Amino acid sequence: MIHSFEIKNFYSFAKKASVSFEVNNKAPNNNGYMNTVFGNRVSKIETIIGANASGKTNLLKVLPFIRWFICESFNLNPDMPLLVKPFMFGDYKNLPIELSVEFELNNEIYKYILKLNQDKIIFEELKLRNKTKERLTYKSLFKREWNEKTNKYTFSGKNYGLQKSFENTLRTNASVISVGVRFNHKLSTEIRNYWIKMNTNVDEAGWIGDSVMPNQFALFGEAFNFLKNNQEIRTKLEKLLTKFDIGLEELEFKEVVNQMGTYLDVQGVHQYKGSKVNLRFEYESSGTKQMILLLRKILVVLNYGGIAVIDEMDSSLHPEMVLGLVDLFIDEETNPTHAQLIFSTHSLLVLNKLDKYQIIFTEKSDEGITETWRLDEIEDVRSDDNFYAKYIAGAYGGIPKIN
Repeated sequence: MIHSFEIKNFYSFAKKASVSFEVNNKAPNNNGYMNTVFGNRVSKIETIIGANASGKTNLLKVLPFIRWFICESFNLNPDMPLLVKPFMFGDYKNLPIELSVEFELNNEIYKYILKLNQDKIIFEELKLRNKTKERLTYKSLFKREWNEKTNKYTFSGKNYGLQKSFENTLRTNASVISVGVRFNHKLSTEIRNYWIKMNTNVDEAGWIGDSVMPNQFALFGEAFNFLKNNQEIRTKLEKLLTKFDIGLEELEFKEVVNQMGTYLDVQGVHQYKGSKVNLRFEYESSGTKQMILLLRKILVVLNYGGIAVIDEMDSSLHPEMVLGLVDLFIDEETNPTHAQLIFSTHSLLVLNKLDKYQIIFTEKSDEGITETWRLDEIEDVRSDDNFYAKYIAGAYGGIPKIN
């Protein structure tokens, strides 16, 4: 599970910002939270609320970037730049990007720290949180730092089970963990397997469901091929589509061969006067299409564990359906793996569904810098407040400025 993450000089986040899933003992005792190995609790859900262009998507980019960096950066050509950008205005563009994340794996809590720019990794460290209640301390497992004088890394990895000679294999654009996986290093592989379970609809360019982006056919093709070959997830998806009263009961897949080659014909099965009627998928509603794309990602996380990072979760969906998706993570029956969800939405009904520890706001300053805060960080916010009404009234910030 994710405990927290921090960013600085990352896209619109010029200044340091943090997101925490950890809560104090005042948080409600309900299924929206889970216990950690240290005895405290972590939220299963965090939602991000804010005006358009306030930085919600940029905040969601953090975890998918870390996932990519840990799991896949080794696949980059050694001469390619890193797929990340700093705040592009003023002097910030010449400063390094700083990221860190705390996550729990195998009853241990790790802190992963990065400092980098588009050209190279400047600093990388993995630390293990010590199991002491008196104070928060860490043991460094590995650390590397770029030396400008020698144009090489200084590297220490004794506590990680890597020999000093390992530094000769390090690249300026690949994580230590991604390299360690190639050496069949046990902990590197376990960490990689943890992060690979993240499912998201966000990449470096933003929300990959955006209709102006040229990947819609590929997006549906990937989802359909996955569902065709994974009957367990497909059955759960069809059951939920029926529960949400979308009108579609099941999906049928058929491989068709013509002069152009082989393609997958997908049809939705509907009920009409007691009989089943098929409808080609392209004629389904935008809401049905969006729900299938979301459930393909969400159900994998619920089934196998991990975290879902979802941007624009309300796109083409009724607000009640957004609440239904959130409920999947709260309900122990549908979330036996204690999967987590972090998502952005403009569907404000969710404000009265969640606790003040599960609501994050974003707002952009006059200089174009995004700031973020969790609702419980605002003084005098009561747990029984009408969060929706007070947000609309401007009590919490994070609302559009329309003159």
